[in-house]
Amino acid sequence: MTTRRRVLVMLGASLPGLAAAMRDPELAPLVRPDDPDIRVTENLWIEMTDGARLAARLFLPATASTRPVGAVLEYLPYRKRDSYRYRDDVAGPFLARAGVAMIRVDIRGTGDSDGAMVDEYSDIEQADALSVIEWLARQPWCNGKVGMRGISYGAFAALQAAAKAPRALAAIVSTCGTEQRYLDDIHYKGGCLINDQFVWAMEWQVIMRAPPDPLIVGPDRWRKLWAERLAVTGPMTILWNEHQTLDAKWRDGSTQDYAAIRCAIYNVGGMLDPYVPSVTRMMERAPQVPQKGLIGPWTHKWPGYPQPAGHTGVPTDAANGLPGPGVDWLPVECRWWRHWLNGEANGIMEEPRFWAFREDKPAGTRYPHDTDGAWISEPNWPSAGIALRTWYLNEHGLDERAGDPLLLKHRTDLTIGFANRWAATSGDPRTWWRDQSADDARSLCFDSSPLEAALDVVGEPVFTIKVRADRPVAKLCVRLSEVTPDGRSNFVSYGLLNLTHRESDAEPAPLAAGIDYEVKIKAHFACYRFARGSRIRVALSETWWPVVWPSPDIVTIGVTAGASRVGLPVRPARDGETPPFAIYRERYATPGAAPAPYVAPLADVQITGAAGKRTFTLVEGTLDPQGDAIPGVGTAYREAYRLRRSIREDDPNSAEMEAEAINTYERGDWKIRLRAHSLCRSTVSHFLCSETFEAREGEQLVFSRTWEKKIARHLV
Repeated sequence: MTTRRRVLVMLGASLPGLAAAMRDPELAPLVRPDDPDIRVTENLWIEMTDGARLAARLFLPATASTRPVGAVLEYLPYRKRDSYRYRDDVAGPFLARAGVAMIRVDIRGTGDSDGAMVDEYSDIEQADALSVIEWLARQPWCNGKVGMRGISYGAFAALQAAAKAPRALAAIVSTCGTEQRYLDDIHYKGGCLINDQFVWAMEWQVIMRAPPDPLIVGPDRWRKLWAERLAVTGPMTILWNEHQTLDAKWRDGSTQDYAAIRCAIYNVGGMLDPYVPSVTRMMERAPQVPQKGLIGPWTHKWPGYPQPAGHTGVPTDAANGLPGPGVDWLPVECRWWRHWLNGEANGIMEEPRFWAFREDKPAGTRYPHDTDGAWISEPNWPSAGIALRTWYLNEHGLDERAGDPLLLKHRTDLTIGFANRWAATSGDPRTWWRDQSADDARSLCFDSSPLEAALDVVGEPVFTIKVRADRPVAKLCVRLSEVTPDGRSNFVSYGLLNLTHRESDAEPAPLAAGIDYEVKIKAHFACYRFARGSRIRVALSETWWPVVWPSPDIVTIGVTAGASRVGLPVRPARDGETPPFAIYRERYATPGAAPAPYVAPLADVQITGAAGKRTFTLVEGTLDPQGDAIPGVGTAYREAYRLRRSIREDDPNSAEMEAEAINTYERGDWKIRLRAHSLCRSTVSHFLCSETFEAREGEQLVFSRTWEKKIARHLV
């Protein structure tokens, strides 16, 4: 299983084939760790000011000792020695062969580094990152310029460092990350508690509590370090559920002052990924620094890597760019670093600053084949060539003229949402967004007339809804889709809002019964072509299970048609363009590859009970750890997760989320097993949370603890 955080063109004169690549970009070959032009240091220690040592793995150009180069830091809690080695063995050699050093550092308390980690993005973790940047700039093989790269956690770390503007940090690459933890992370969206928090909490536990490798830290020291990590173990689900609003916990690690940023930024996102809002937001809020943006049809993945050495068959996680088409990313990234760190005038900043893949159909309709569509560009972002065009939610559908005001009512339907099972989709096509028709049938829907010409939407749709509710806590989910002539409802974008957060995420306020509120919801970035003859659909619902924890009560909301509207960012329709990077085409269409279950929203959902009181249960994952021995270290690393979500259709407080994760490490007599389990339920006023964590060495149970807590619901 690929964990939530796992990811889970031109190189310069030093690489062969440059001249041909500049004329017609071709896929770059894999560079192996044993390439004679690079030097790999398996482990080195970086000492912090308090004496703690961080473990690092270094990839250097062979000539760096006489010709210093820029250095790129990837700063992660994901174990550079084993669990992430497969991916580092692709990126590190490639960058080093292109003339850029890359160093992978285990964050304090993870992997082979000293210390213990209590939670994500601590103050000491962020301070250590700045210390590592300073250390790199002083190394004799470094020219004094440092970059940071990363996907997910690594992107967060890079954005957090950029906000502090260290002198040596010249540029970053942020892929599938966010600079606003409360807005976009996998805990809350629009003030709504989302399911991703539960499975990630358990995965996070088994990541944080893993021991260092005895071969690196020593056979007599590793147990002491492991004991320190186990001693600080706390209940992550409980901790995160206790922070339900935008408080100091979520502000820490979020950008407060965009004007303070000084480094160049390459923003990379995927339209199936929850972090995509950060790409355009960073370009809008920090215009004082050079930025580029790239958004593809992908999930939580890099745009595209070569396959690891010796791999055959179905592409691994390191291949990325899923679903296709992917981008041959490492050559693009090398151009970025050679420009900003090595001073190479390679033209990367003279090209369009923003590229996106315009979808003509959702990825799930075509997988395992590439998504239908084309690449488009804009000189910069925001783009002067894109303008909001308004459609009103009228009694009889969408129209560009406002109709008479009319109050339309909708009652909570706890079965709406199975066509969108995750806010954070993964490489498993079963997690992708599906045909919306079944959910639409139970929602408030507003359709346009058939379009007389194709309509390209590029940007974030903005919904302005006049809404009321008969309970103090209510939510609003808005979905934008394309209704094709054959009746299929193709998902395009969505937005969420806990209506008690209508004015503030920090200080939510209950709704007054019968009072109308005008709320604005900015939906996720869309780059989509509505075909001629299709209709634009806006669907509204009060709940979105199993993505969002339901409101405490069944709610009736009222939406005023005629006074509610959506602004769509419309780009003049034109043909696609040829991008300056090479494309991975059809790489997942391997023999026997299964299609995505696009037209089956209730597939795998177990339904029991009598009509009106049916229970809907969705179980995903397995508790049988999967994995292989890791080449180069001999450790067999395996992982598993399981998530059960169930709800009875007449009772929002019947909702349950049960998550479990298992990680194992084996090499000879060294055998480690980590297990984390949680269960969350609710009443009208409280969350009821329990959590267990266990650690074993061989057959011996070395740590076990269980927590239970009743947590007050703060207008969630």
